[in-house]
Parts: sequence; structure tokens; C-alpha cells
Amino acid sequence: MEYSKRLGIITDEQFQKALDKFNLGKFIKAEPISSGNFGQNVFLTTTCGEYVFRGKPHYPWQFPSEQFMAKLLREKTKAPVPYPYLVDEQTDIFGWSYVLMPRLSGQQLSYEKDRYSKDIARAFGENLAEMQTLTWDYCGKYDLDSRSIKAFDRPWNEWVENKIIDLLNKCAAYNDKTPTSNIDWIKQTINQGRNALEMKFTPTFVMHDYQDTNMVVDKINGIWKVTGVFDLMENYFGDGESDLSRMYFAYHQKDPEFAKVFINSYLSKVKHRPGFEKRFPIYMIWDRLVVWEWAQRTGKNWWNPKFTFRDWVEPHVTLDYLNLA
Repeated sequence: MEYSKRLGIITDEQFQKALDKFNLGKFIKAEPISSGNFGQNVFLTTTCGEYVFRGKPHYPWQFPSEQFMAKLLREKTKAPVPYPYLVDEQTDIFGWSYVLMPRLSGQQLSYEKDRYSKDIARAFGENLAEMQTLTWDYCGKYDLDSRSIKAFDRPWNEWVENKIIDLLNKCAAYNDKTPTSNIDWIKQTINQGRNALEMKFTPTFVMHDYQDTNMVVDKINGIWKVTGVFDLMENYFGDGESDLSRMYFAYHQKDPEFAKVFINSYLSKVKHRPGFEKRFPIYMIWDRLVVWEWAQRTGKNWWNPKFTFRDWVEPHVTLDYLNLA
């Protein structure tokens, strides 16, 4: 059966061979997962329990990196991540490596109905703060050769600026939706926040894709909690503030009150550093450029087609209701 375009046809016998490698019982059934952009995951039910199968990595380092970070989060934090995160780097069964991990309990939120709850927004903020109790001695990303974290080749502030400029150059080459006036505004925003971006901090876990589509939630003793976080491919260690942007933007577009609850619940657990208000617009611009570049390159966007980048982002970079006392 074909469970996704990416994975292609997989037989029950192949799933059983994978399960046998890790002694995870007899195959009962497999179910395609409709959510997600890349079609890497399949739900599996066996005589031993419920699992998620994840296959055909985007890069050779993807699954080892996810495994490395899932183990650290499990050992060092209370964040609910899939563990054990079992990786088979051999390609003898499917033609590519794969992962087997426990299926996390909870529900994935429907986009328009369930996600807009202040209680859930609060849970998302608190969970992000908990994940960021995982720290490292320096900023860096998983390295396959060393099987550990390799430091970035430049200071954090320069690394961030370089990412932004690289994305801008790509976007400007696609079409006229990222005009020179937009680029000047972005550079001005960076200049205004450069001193704040250079301030020292303790590097923390950064998921770089922290949003509700990568989580499940449930009510526990009457209180909404995040019960699972998954899709750790883009992780690294850096400034944890940068992981606020994606969820904040989604909430702020719908209702600033939800964004307020989300960010203040995070700040109730994480002591803010001086310059937070100056760094936030830079991190928001960076995060939105990641999405914007993909949309301009692929022709897939869901906002007003007349918008330039600045039109889309500028209403969401000002913070005027934070509890920074």
C-alpha cells in the first residue's frame, strides 16, 4: 500500500521486518497520517502497542540528530518527547533508513476550531519554556561525523544575520514581492537591534519549528497540557527567544490576545534578558523569511497575493503588552 508519495508502496511484510529488528511485536495494522507537509510518518499498531514509523530522511543526519535531541530532552527535561527513538540506519528493508518510536497520547488540534483556546496557548508557552531548560555550552548544531553538537562557524549574532541576508537574496531573485524598500526596512530593524542581538546568553534547545502541528495536547486533571512534541529535524542550540516567533505569529494573526497569553506564559517561566523587545522583531523577520522564501520558490502561499514581505510581517513585530516587570 502507498501511505504517502514520499514513502511509496510499503508492504506489511516490510513493516514486520522493521518491527522484528527492535522486538516490537507482531504487525496488526498501519494507518496513513494526513497531517504534515512531507509524508514521512505512518501510524503502526502491533501486539506490543502503538508506534510511529518515520522513513526516508531528508538528509543523512536527520534521524541521528532527532534521536540525539530526543534522548537529551528525555534525560534533562520534563518535555514529552517520543522515547525510545529507535533508528535503523541500514537500508536493507526499505531502501532508506527509518525510525520507530512510541505514539504519544493526546490529540492533534484541528486548525480553525481547537487551537484557539487561551488555556492551550498557555500550555504551549509553558512547554516551550520547559524544553529550553535543556542547555549547551555553546551555540551549534548536530554533526553526523562527531555524533555530537558542532559549534557554529561564527558568533550567534553574525550567524543569524547571515541567515537573514541569504534568505533575502533568494527571495529578491524570485519575484518583486521582496522589493528594495522591504530589504531596507529589514536592515534598519537589524541595525536597531544589533546591540541587543550581541548580548550574551546561555544557549538552549531551539526546535526552530515550534508550532501546534508538531504537538499533541490533552486535558489532565482539568488542565490542558502538551502531551507530546515531535518532528525535531531542525533543532540546534541557540537563543531560545527565537523559537517564540512561529507560534506567536499564528496566534497574533487570529487574535493578539492569544499571542499575549502564549508569550507571557513563556516569560512567566523564563527570565527575560535586556533587549528582548529589540531582538524579537529580528527573530520574527528571520522566521517569516524561512516561510516566505519557500512560498516564493514553490508558488504556494495562503495570504493576500498582493502583499509584499513587509505587508505580511510588520503588523506582528511590535510587542506592547508583555509582562516584563
